Amino acid sequence: MTVIFCLAGASVTSTGAVAFNRVSQNPLPSSYSSEANGYVTPVKSQQTQDCALYASMATFESALLREGYEIGDMSTDHVNVWATTRSNGKGWIRTTGDTNYGSATLGYLASWQGGVQVSDLPGFNVNDYQYGDEVPVGLARYGVTAARVLNKNNPAEVKRAIYDHGGVYTAYAHTAVCMNSDSTAYYMPESFTGWSQGHAIELVGWDDDYPKENFSNPRVSEIPSKNGAWLIKGSWGNSNSLGGFYWISYEDKYILHSRYQPSYSIERIEEINENKQLIQNEIFGATYEFGYINSPVVTYMNHFSFTDEFFMIDKVIFKCDNAGASYTLYYVPDKNGAPDSDQSNWTRLSRGIVPYNGYICDDISDFAVIHSEGSIAVRMDCSDIGKAASIGVDEWLESSNSYVFINESERGQSYIMVNNTIEDALDWYSSNNDDDMGGTFVIKALAVNNGDFILGDANGDGKVDINDATAIQRHLAMLQQITGKSLREADYNHSNKIDIDDATSVQRFIAGIK
Repeated sequence: MTVIFCLAGASVTSTGAVAFNRVSQNPLPSSYSSEANGYVTPVKSQQTQDCALYASMATFESALLREGYEIGDMSTDHVNVWATTRSNGKGWIRTTGDTNYGSATLGYLASWQGGVQVSDLPGFNVNDYQYGDEVPVGLARYGVTAARVLNKNNPAEVKRAIYDHGGVYTAYAHTAVCMNSDSTAYYMPESFTGWSQGHAIELVGWDDDYPKENFSNPRVSEIPSKNGAWLIKGSWGNSNSLGGFYWISYEDKYILHSRYQPSYSIERIEEINENKQLIQNEIFGATYEFGYINSPVVTYMNHFSFTDEFFMIDKVIFKCDNAGASYTLYYVPDKNGAPDSDQSNWTRLSRGIVPYNGYICDDISDFAVIHSEGSIAVRMDCSDIGKAASIGVDEWLESSNSYVFINESERGQSYIMVNNTIEDALDWYSSNNDDDMGGTFVIKALAVNNGDFILGDANGDGKVDINDATAIQRHLAMLQQITGKSLREADYNHSNKIDIDDATSVQRFIAGIK
C-alpha cells in the first residue's frame, strides 16, 4: 500500500495571516555563502551510513545561528539512537549503523525530541543503547515549529531559504566518478547510468557564475551547459582545499531531486522552556501524506488531553502538502468521549492559506481550553487548487516487502470528518484500506503556562472567595462574561462546562465543607 519515499544515504492568526520568522524581501545576489557569513558550523566526519544525521543537524545549527542563537554542536549520536527500533518493535526499523532518512530527522526536530547539544550529553555513547526509547529525552533547548519542503523545480525558493534560514537539507546521488580531481566540484550528467549512492548534505550557498569548466573530469565526458553551482557542506571532514565544502552544478542529475525527498529548510524555531509544552499524539512526524479521500474538503482532528497547567493554546502546527489551499482551525469539544459533530459547538481558532508544502505554524490568538479533553481540527479546502484535501500522517512504511517504519497509532488519537460524519482514523483505515495499523495525523498544539493556576478563581484576582461564586452565577445569568484563563479556573468540578454546581462547589470550599 504505502511505498517508502527515497532514502537519503541509500540507493494564523484569526485574520488569516500566518506569522513567520524574519524573511528578507531583498533581491537575491548572484552569489552567497552562509559559511562566509558565520551561519555554518565546521564540517564534521560521518562514522557510518549516517550522512542524513549530519546534514539535518548541520541545517538545524545553521537555522539557529541565522536567528542569532549562540550554540554548541548538535549531537548526531543522540538522533542516531532515537531513530532506531523501539523496545516495542515499532518506530524506525534500523540500528545505529544503518542508513537514516530525511523524514526521520525532520520529525525528530519537529517533535522537540532534539536536537540536543553535545555539551548536554556528557559521556553519551551510542553503544550503551539498544532501543530508540532508551535515549535521554527532555534535553532539547530549541524546537522546530515550521519547515518548508523544497525541490529542484524552484531554485529561487531554495536560494531564498538558504539566504533567510542559513541552509537547506537535501541529497544527491554520489559516486567518486563524478567528482573532479581535487574533490571541490561535483557533477553527474543526466546521461550517467553507473553506480551511485544517495548522500545527504546541507546546501549553504550558491554562485550563478561558478565556471562550468571546473566540473571537467576525465572520467565523465560531459560538463554542464551553463555556469552556476550550489555550495555544499559535506560530512567527510576536512577532505579538500575548501575544508570539506564543495560545489555541485545546478544541472546535476539528482541534487534536490524527489528521489531523495524531503529537501527542506527550517523556517521557525521556538526556544523551549518549562512554561511551554508541545501537545502531540505522535513523535515521529509525517512519514506520508494522507490523501486517500477523494474530496476537496476534509476535516482532520487530533484528540488531546489538556492539563490545568497547559491549556492556553499559543500555536497550532500541522503538516500538509497543499500549498495554496485554504485551511481553518477549530477547537472541538468532546461529546460522549469523542469529538462533537455539532459544529455550532466548535470554536474557530484561525484560518488562512497554506503558504508552502511542509510543517505550517499558525500563531493563533491565545485560546483557553476549558475542557480536560478536546480536539484540534484542521479543515482543508483544496477546491481552488484542484486537489483532494490531505494532511501529513505518521503512517507505516515498507520497502522491498520489509518494514522501514512502524507507527504507534491507537484509537482515540485522530479523527476524520467528511460530510458532517466523524470517524476514528483507525476505523477509517480498517474499513477503507483494509489496514489495521493505520496512522496518526500530524497536528500539534503548543500550549503555554502563563501564570499560576488557581482552581475556583473565576474573576482572576489571584484568590478564591465569595466574589468568584458570584462571578460564576453572573456568567450563567449572562450578566458578565468569564474569559480566557479564568474559564478553566471557573470549572471547579472539572466537568468540562461551567454550571451552578461550580458556584456551589466554590461556596463549599470557602466554607471549608468538602
